[in-house]
Amino acid sequence: PSAGGGEQWRFISVTSRENREKILSFIKKGQMTYLSRVLRRTPDKNEISKWEEMFAKGIYDAPAYIIGLLDYSTRTLNDEYMEYERMWGIESVALALGNMMLLAWSKGYGTVYIAVPQFHEEELKAALGLPGRTEYVGMLALGKPDEMPELKPRKPLNITKI
Repeated sequence: PSAGGGEQWRFISVTSRENREKILSFIKKGQMTYLSRVLRRTPDKNEISKWEEMFAKGIYDAPAYIIGLLDYSTRTLNDEYMEYERMWGIESVALALGNMMLLAWSKGYGTVYIAVPQFHEEELKAALGLPGRTEYVGMLALGKPDEMPELKPRKPLNITKI
């Protein structure tokens, strides 16, 4: 997918143990930021303890990560339309990551989309040496699942016909 034909995506595959450990630290840091500052509600101590326990057990620890970046090194729209370029670029990267999730599933792999490192984007980019003139969109943790958990209930799909 490439809204506007810009193809301004960049994907970084991370498999080294050293960089995967860095990523895990940013996932944990981002999740704690999410819980402590971002949510409209204040999580209770049990919820925070639950997350600490899940991190200790290895949640999000994967053999590979794919980081999706919006790459501004080649601009496609006039400056007055920069917000559209950004929005379309984010949509394109997110759709591509979604397609990667579907392909991985079809090959027997599990994935999870990870957004919370974005709260510490500049630190993450510096720690991993990610390219300049890019913006973090999302990340996939990729690996063979140990188990197949039951699907969680979702809100009903609400489609309005016009």
